[in-house]
Amino acid sequence: MRRRRSTSPPAGGPAPPGGLVYQPAEAETDEVRGFLAREWQAADRDVFGPVALDWTSRPVVVEARAGAELVAVAVGEVVAGTARLGDILVAAPLRGAGVGGRLLELFCERAAAAGAARCYLRCPDTPGHRRFYGGHGFVRIARLPRYYHGKDFLEYLREPLL
Repeated sequence: MRRRRSTSPPAGGPAPPGGLVYQPAEAETDEVRGFLAREWQAADRDVFGPVALDWTSRPVVVEARAGAELVAVAVGEVVAGTARLGDILVAAPLRGAGVGGRLLELFCERAAAAGAARCYLRCPDTPGHRRFYGGHGFVRIARLPRYYHGKDFLEYLREPLL
């Protein structure tokens, strides 16, 4: 899903015009997807002009195996010239052996081949994460206090990607 916006009226705000009813939905239906596809085109024109834009999400997955066993993965996507690394994980016995760094570099190469010029990621704010991503050319661009489960996270950017 590309973008999400709240449709709830502001607390204490004016009554909805024309008898609109605000309600939760159980799921993202075909009707909701159709509405988003139609209305995002108009919203994009307001921001970017009349050029047709490609918002296709292209998955990027890189893995490491020891024989048949999966021992590390990096998973993300490329959208509109930007990569986002969602997950990178190395099996516990192999951590600290350079597997994650090689996986990260391969992810960046694959993302660049899919059209990305930059890569973003979020990770916990720990000394190890700061050393790891900083050592691979990522620059901290934001601190996210209490992001997940009360822990601070960091947002990183690498640009150019290669």
